[in-house]
Amino acid sequence: MKKISYLMLAAFVMMITACEKDFLETPKPSSLDESFLFSSPDEAQKAMAGIYDVQYDLDRLLYYETEVVGSDSERHPENYSSQGRHIPEGLFASEFNINDGNSATTWRECYQVITRANMILEGIETNQDYQADKAANRKSAWTQLYGEALASRATAFKLLVRYFGDVPYFDYAIRSAAQADTIGLTSRDKIYDGEIAALKEAVPLMYRLGENGITAERFSGTYGDALIGRLAFDAAGYQTRRTDFDYGNVSFDQIGIDNTTWQAKYVRRSDWTTYMAIAKEHYLNVVNNPGSAMLIENDERGAGFNNPFQRNFQYLMDLQVSPESIYESGYTRGKNSDFPYSFGRPSGGGGSNAYPPKNYGQARIYASFYYGDFLPNDKRRDVTACVTANSGAASERLMNFEPGSREKGGLAMNKLDEARFADPYTVRQRQSGCNWQQLRMGDVMLDLAYAAAATNDEATAKTYLTKVRSRAFSAADQATHVTGYISGLSGQDLLDAIAFERKLELAGEGKTRWDMTLYGTMPERIKKLRDRQIDMVEGLKTDGYYTFPETGMTISNYVWTKYVNIKEDIDPSLNLLTAQSPEGITPLDPTYPVLVPGWRGTSDLWTDYISTLSSDKVNLAIRGLYEYIDPDGPVAAALEADGYEMSPWGINMINNESQYTSDIFKGYPDEYYDQGQPPRYNRAIPFTTLAASNGLITQGYGHASE
Repeated sequence: MKKISYLMLAAFVMMITACEKDFLETPKPSSLDESFLFSSPDEAQKAMAGIYDVQYDLDRLLYYETEVVGSDSERHPENYSSQGRHIPEGLFASEFNINDGNSATTWRECYQVITRANMILEGIETNQDYQADKAANRKSAWTQLYGEALASRATAFKLLVRYFGDVPYFDYAIRSAAQADTIGLTSRDKIYDGEIAALKEAVPLMYRLGENGITAERFSGTYGDALIGRLAFDAAGYQTRRTDFDYGNVSFDQIGIDNTTWQAKYVRRSDWTTYMAIAKEHYLNVVNNPGSAMLIENDERGAGFNNPFQRNFQYLMDLQVSPESIYESGYTRGKNSDFPYSFGRPSGGGGSNAYPPKNYGQARIYASFYYGDFLPNDKRRDVTACVTANSGAASERLMNFEPGSREKGGLAMNKLDEARFADPYTVRQRQSGCNWQQLRMGDVMLDLAYAAAATNDEATAKTYLTKVRSRAFSAADQATHVTGYISGLSGQDLLDAIAFERKLELAGEGKTRWDMTLYGTMPERIKKLRDRQIDMVEGLKTDGYYTFPETGMTISNYVWTKYVNIKEDIDPSLNLLTAQSPEGITPLDPTYPVLVPGWRGTSDLWTDYISTLSSDKVNLAIRGLYEYIDPDGPVAAALEADGYEMSPWGINMINNESQYTSDIFKGYPDEYYDQGQPPRYNRAIPFTTLAASNGLITQGYGHASE
């Protein structure tokens, strides 16, 4: 896509060659003189290129394996037993290989980034121009590069703590085995404190987004403030901690009981509000001094679109940096991109030369979330989840709740769709060039709202909750669903509403699992999810449908579908792919089956290919998605007389019941909730690190040591 050009200079960074197994290995000898490398910003930027070459993809593996498939809105598409990765995603119902490749690679690459960053930081610190700029409190290329290196290190430590808990911490360059020999585990509290303090000093001397050519594909001062906010928010939140580890004089508030088998507890610091205040301060720095970043609140594309929420994602599909982005990982078309292959609208196409090529669809959406949490007039619903897949031959296919991939596996993501690209790439799968938007303004504003509410600043909390929620509803719905909804909230109800808004806003973006953890609600949200899914399946079995009391939306065992050519038979101006469903349209409207839900269809740019199809199997008309139609009743008979076919929908959840009920978070059964057990989400430290640590690093959370 737009991958920052200096990534191409990574060959020049031999002096910061990464550790190949873990941080305990020292760097290889340099083939370049370090004094030359840090003699000018241009040369130092080549060193930063080596970090970005790892950083842009740093979290993809465990994000793919757990974060974007393991919440109360997001799930995996395959049978539980078909993939070993479902064990950690489901909180370890059985033991798991501690040398799992994705986990070990993430550990190794995070420490590669940390080691390289420490070397760059030390190199820049010796430069006299940097010293002068820092002393004068003057922004420069040097202070910007220093901040970028520090932000990369802090981001890597943030991920390590999230996945592994307490980990080795060092803020200096390791240049010898003797230095490495003394490193053991460090309390996450010291890690958070150390990185927050370092960033507080460096961030004011970084450029904000848009200054001096800094885009969201690089770490900016805007990102740096957001990162301080995130680290402080994490430090304030509930996490599962070891009971066999010394946290010094830090005291805790605890939920539930100690687990004596794998020696852990679910706690947050007793002084957590101090860290929430830090989070609030630096998130306010982001929104008050964002540089060029902004929340997209208007859709300039005109009639038919009218969805500023979707506009953000369309920038990504147009291969442009979104103005809502605070950080995007840059990908290059024709070389790499797991987006939208894994996290977008699925496609049944082949690996190459398809319309579009195969998209697997790793991230899926729970039916109980889609039907039971989204109000039908929330503009985010149809953009977030899709009811049809791309066939791979320029047409739609109804999603199928049978476990599997592509069109199977249930409701999938719709924020990214290769058919919706301004210039669709049909050459080969996983090479679309679509960037990974890792942090955007809507995310920051809702974190700010939560931090403000947690520190008794409810006015600020409501201001930013209103900003984000407002763009999800039409002008006619504002009084009821925005101002009326928010005005009466206070205390815990306000905190819960912000947490719920993050679930709606960020579904499929891999943020909700960690939110559940930090809020201290992971156990109860797991229990509620499982109960809702069970109630839904039981309703489908008993009545053929289930209506969610929270929204009044109905899911049924069957829907009715037929292929239509909307250009010739309905309206040549219609384009379902980029259209918002008209407000107030009902099933009695003859265009309802093709207009609801919106944001589906196929690309008009494939017209020449579509014309070669043997029939008009392009767009699907669908009835029964949100209403119960009796298969033996007059409505079904009339639809079938009009060419519709009865198609399986909820029935396939009945036919695969365990997938949608008892296999959900299989490692945290109901009895764990009743007992108050802590959630076991932490990954195992790889064996290579344990073996090389001379006993200074020990395994926790009940994982094996070899």
